[in-house]
Amino acid sequence: MRTTKKYTLGLIGCGHMGMAIARGAVHKEYLERFSICVYDSSEEVRKACVTHRFAVMEDAASVCRNSHIVMLAVRPQQLDEVLDEIKNEEINVLLSIVTGVSIEYLQSKLNGCPVIRAMPNTPLQISEGATAMCMSSNCKADEYDFVFQLFNSMGVTRTIPEDKMNEAVSINGSTPAYVYYFIESLVKDAAARGVDEDDAKDLIVQTFIGSAMLLKNNRRTPISDFIDEVCSKGGTTIEAIGEMKKQDIDKVIHDANEACIKRAREIGR
Repeated sequence: MRTTKKYTLGLIGCGHMGMAIARGAVHKEYLERFSICVYDSSEEVRKACVTHRFAVMEDAASVCRNSHIVMLAVRPQQLDEVLDEIKNEEINVLLSIVTGVSIEYLQSKLNGCPVIRAMPNTPLQISEGATAMCMSSNCKADEYDFVFQLFNSMGVTRTIPEDKMNEAVSINGSTPAYVYYFIESLVKDAAARGVDEDDAKDLIVQTFIGSAMLLKNNRRTPISDFIDEVCSKGGTTIEAIGEMKKQDIDKVIHDANEACIKRAREIGR
């Protein structure tokens, strides 16, 4: 991807996710520090960006003027204010990680510029992220591929239809919190049974890592086979799984995802 602008990637908003993407791109040597510029309304965040040696711009419009790819990484509640500020700027490619906001809405506010939507997650900060992506019909293939590989350098990336992007919030966007919540529940229960909390946490976290790696390394094996492998007939695990089925954990997860997706639609455009 060629660009005549000074910076390859410009971030409008550099909170936890924006900073994770910028730092991850540099750490994986996909981008150089000098090819990234940022603007954030928070003075504290701007100081952090200086520490990381990213160029700090004076406003969002300056990011657009100087960057080939402009990434929107602001809260949904801040979006319209930012879009009004940059609506008259010439934007080569807009990359939005704002939850729930459609390509159509962004293009209606920004003169139909090419748009890429991405739904990453927080493990990007350790290069173990998962990102869902889609693009507008007028986005160039090489520019989409550049962004795809940017996220792919920090984990796993998949292209999905835009009408499933809200569902992606519950597939990979919000799911780290589900995992943390489940681990926290297991740790609390172990501690209540007299097990040292730190020991329990170490064992449980490693079990999640190991179990996930087994699935990753055996993609074509049904997940149910792994469950059966642990659930010996007449053993302990099968009793626990039976109790979870009795409590209808599938429905709990379905209802949680429904609430997540509903909120994504509410805050989106």
